[in-house]
Amino acid sequence: MKKIILAILFITSLLAIGQKKIKTKTNPVGWSYTIAPLINLPDETKTYSIAVETDLDPMDFWDELNWNMQVSEKNSEKRQLLYQQAVQDTLNKWTENYLELSGSTFNRTNSSPDFIITLVTDTFTMDSIPEIMDYSDSDAVLGEINVSATLTVRTSQGETILEENIPFYIDDPEGPTSTLQLRHFVLNPAFKLKLKLTKKPEKRRRLLTNRIKRFEADILETFMQRAGDLLKDNFLYQNRTAYGAMFSFKDKEYDEFNEHAETVQESINSLSALSKKKRKTLDEIRPALESAVVLWQQELPKSDYPDVQDALNANIALTSLLLNDMIAAKLHFSNIPDTENLEREMMVAGSSNYYLKGLQDAIVVKELSGDRAQVYQSE
Repeated sequence: MKKIILAILFITSLLAIGQKKIKTKTNPVGWSYTIAPLINLPDETKTYSIAVETDLDPMDFWDELNWNMQVSEKNSEKRQLLYQQAVQDTLNKWTENYLELSGSTFNRTNSSPDFIITLVTDTFTMDSIPEIMDYSDSDAVLGEINVSATLTVRTSQGETILEENIPFYIDDPEGPTSTLQLRHFVLNPAFKLKLKLTKKPEKRRRLLTNRIKRFEADILETFMQRAGDLLKDNFLYQNRTAYGAMFSFKDKEYDEFNEHAETVQESINSLSALSKKKRKTLDEIRPALESAVVLWQQELPKSDYPDVQDALNANIALTSLLLNDMIAAKLHFSNIPDTENLEREMMVAGSSNYYLKGLQDAIVVKELSGDRAQVYQSE
């Protein structure tokens, strides 16, 4: 028995040695993308107007409460006029914040614009409401929410240059959805009881519709935010900041690895150096990046340590992204475990999770924008 225990301890110690922890360092890098617009308007197209057509009330519960505390007018007709003015003021503020095309390229006007931006919202409907529901099941389906907005951009001659439907989705932990489930009201037991006591489908539909419409200010603001993003993507040049890190090790065994990581880090950061003497172009740093990728790819099959494998994959993914090799960038990033939920998971100790998230976001930006996204280089 003693021999068996000793053998187990010996094997366990060997496994422990084989899985020793490699101390990793993160060396931050940052760069920017300039993203060209999807639609290039003629140079003479300079002015635009904006119209928002909606029945949705932009005043939420707290806005109304605030408004009521500030308005002492007793006359109901005058109060209604003042409320409509508050509604319009909120719409004007959101229009300015989300829909205006900032910058010097275009100017907003109400007189003879070159193109007209229109956002129109639909009314709510609740569809596919089941006749029988299991109120003990938090995933029970209550129905489908159907509400959307349409963003249209037309020239002064009536030619449509952009038309996009913007559907509304519930922000669910499992992903955006239009399916309303009982768990979406988990924080409101009183409403769940009221819903349970409402037997007739038509009354239940009205109850659900009215309940969702209490959030119409949030829904309208979401529509305007998404419409603004569409306008920027289609008509404006945008700059997106990207960040990540070169991983290195506190171990002399990896000196060559670390030297390349340091060189790549300095090279990438030189793209945006404040000093003109230290600033470099992407073409100037390309040889250093390519040389590092070759070395790291050769190193990958040699190491059995997970920490080293992860660091190599992260470095190759980031450097390949700068070299515009999306296939290699996505492949090596996918080889890093536990990157599905980077807000909660860590590759290695410390702040590596933050930098991996930055790399993941940069890959998404480049993948979505394609050749429209070019690495920004200071002049």
